[in-house]
Amino acid sequence: MKDDGAFRAKLLASVEAGLGVLEIRPLLVEQLEQGVHREDLYQELLDTIHALRAEGREADEDAVADVADLFSEWVPAEYRL
Repeated sequence: MKDDGAFRAKLLASVEAGLGVLEIRPLLVEQLEQGVHREDLYQELLDTIHALRAEGREADEDAVADVADLFSEWVPAEYRL
């Protein structure tokens, strides 16, 4: 992804504000609608998880991992991306 960190900043601000997965989901939908490829968006989530792990931010890491689950079969079909 080439957005100069704007997506990650918005994602982390949402996580830090205590928003849940379904409240953060529109941020991901917006990225997809702007032409970001699913794989690139998912990779950005994984990169964010790794960065948070390196910083010792386990709660934030878990929250972003929950958001990443929107790309998996762990969530109901109507919420998947």
